[in-house]
Order: sequence, then structure tokens, then C-alpha cells
Amino acid sequence: MTGLPSIRSIRREAWPLTDRMALERALTPDDDGSGECGQAAHIRPATLESYMQTYGQWLDFLARTEALDEAEGPGERVTPARVAAWRREGKLRGLAPTSRRQRLANLGAILRLLVPDRNWSFVIRPGNRSLKRAIRGGPKPFIVRDVAEVLVHVQKLHRQGLAAADGPERWRALRDAALLALWLTRAPRVGSLVPMTMDRHIALGPDGIWTLRFPGEHTKNGRMLDYPLDAERSTMLTDYLEHARARFPKAGATGLLWMGMKGPMTREGFQQIAKRRTLAWFGKANGPHAFRKWFRATAARRSPELAMDAADIMGHTAEVSVQDYSEASGLHAALRHGDHLAERRARHAGRAERAFAAERARWEEGDQ
Repeated sequence: MTGLPSIRSIRREAWPLTDRMALERALTPDDDGSGECGQAAHIRPATLESYMQTYGQWLDFLARTEALDEAEGPGERVTPARVAAWRREGKLRGLAPTSRRQRLANLGAILRLLVPDRNWSFVIRPGNRSLKRAIRGGPKPFIVRDVAEVLVHVQKLHRQGLAAADGPERWRALRDAALLALWLTRAPRVGSLVPMTMDRHIALGPDGIWTLRFPGEHTKNGRMLDYPLDAERSTMLTDYLEHARARFPKAGATGLLWMGMKGPMTREGFQQIAKRRTLAWFGKANGPHAFRKWFRATAARRSPELAMDAADIMGHTAEVSVQDYSEASGLHAALRHGDHLAERRARHAGRAERAFAAERARWEEGDQ
């Protein structure tokens, strides 16, 4: 729509040398207490990965605008004028205000790690205003869909993949069906899916049921998640592995689980799958995070207790779990009260109708 190239993130190993050295310094433990390194020691791996992804997008912007000078250090190349141009490009692309604010917050966060002795307030407080005031946005409409509703489309996609002739369309359909079914029933984060491997993160039981294993470094709360799929989702994953994965180009050169036409799937690739399929099914593109919301909302509607289990699977804290439980309990209490009122109205309405019919009969008898 904007005519701009798609957003790309330069990987850490391709950063300029000065930036890589600054990051290594931030990651090196501060053993001597000098304070010259170790600024990233307290950052969770998933959070740091998010910061690096944004910084890779920033470097790509500089490269595309011919402003990336590898002789400069990160503190020199980040100027108010360049950051303002990056903000304007984000708006021109049509990025949501929340996305534009998050990009600036992430950029400011990683700059504090790379160049801790400089004030980066012009990044996170443009015009000396908070990001919410500087980049305003109204409430974003969002439709919460029931998992069962979306699964109908996923099941149809799976059947279409099995029926299709061998080729890229069949491979993509089987891959997307397995992936989307996994999102709907276990709601893993994209950051957990990217590094999944054949030998470490999935295991097939003798009953044909697959177990997913996410180590702590790949989960939101740093705790290992280990859970089985059900029979239908296991079948979808098996069909992807047996009929699609090995046929993707470069599949034989890696042990990573999720493959695309250009090699292992990236964060951007997962985003595109979710948006492409939901746009075709519902007329509105939703990213992977929407599946996590649908998963949690559906669990809460099924039973308040399931809200606790869903929050635990999604890696939320105990506080968030209690909040989800409370909201679900309140919702169910309101629904039960509404059902009770409806029953009482129906019951009293029936009595009133019978009384009115009897009175009308008496009136008709009197007229006669």
C-alpha cells in the first residue's frame, strides 16, 4: 500500500563490528565490579531477543536510506534527525501507534545497553513527551474468536493440503495447518517457535501422540514447558513432517522444525502465515498474538479454572493468572445470573400468558 520495501531485521552476526562489540560488552559478566560491562546481565533472553530484532530493523532502515556508516559507533549513528525519519517512515507504513511506540521503546532500551553513558531521552521521549502523548492512538478494535470457530478453518486447510498434488501449495497448507492448530491449542510465542528443532523440542510417544518441549530459555517466564498434543493435532504435525517438511528447500541442511521456501522460518514468516490465513478466513489480518488471546478467552469461557491453566501454559505470572481467574469467575457469575433471570422471565411470562388467556376466555363468555 505504501510502496515501501517490507520491514527486515538485520541479524546480530551481520551488525557492524562496533555494534557487535558493544553488545558483547553488555553481555559479558561484570566479574571485577568495574561497571564497564554486564549491563545486559539482568535482561531475560526473550526480552533481549526482542530488543535485538528492533535494533536490526533500525540498522536496515539506515542501510536502505544510505545512512549506515560502519565506521561509526552506535552512539554516533543514532541521531535525533535519523530517529525522527524512522518514526515518520513507520507512520507512512501504516504501523499501529502501539507498534511505533514499542519500536522506539525497544530502540531506547538496547541503546542503554550498547552505550550506557549517553542520554537517550530523545528516542523514548520525542519532543520531551511520553511515547503515548507523542504517538497518540485510539482504541484498536479486536474481535475475540472462539478456538472451535477457528479450528474449523484449520481442519479444512489440513484436508485441502492432503488432497492437493505434491508441490509448494500442498507443503504450505500442511505446515500452516499444523502450526495454526498448535497456536490454537497451546498458544506458544513466536520466539519459542523459531528455534524449535526436530530432536530437542518434539518427541513422539508410542501412541502416536507428540509432546512439545520448550526449555526455559525459550519461554516467557523462563520455566520449562512440556505438554502433549491431542490426537488430532498430533496427526496434523505428523502429516507436516511426513509429507511436507523434507520437501522444502534447504530442509536437509538444518534440524529446525519449521521450514519455508527460503529456509528455516523467521519471526516475519510466522507473522505472515497468521495474517494471510486470518485475512482469507475472516476478512481481517491477525498476527500470532491474536491466537494467544483467543486461546485464553476461550479457556476462560469454558471454565474459570481453565483460565489459570491457560495463563500457566502461556507463561504468564501468578498475578496475571489470578487476574484471568478473577475475570473469568466474574464473567461466569454474570452469565449464570443472566441465565437465571432469563429462566425466571420465561417462567413468569408463561404464567402471565396463561392468566391473560383465562381472563380473555371469561370476557368472551360474558359477551356471549
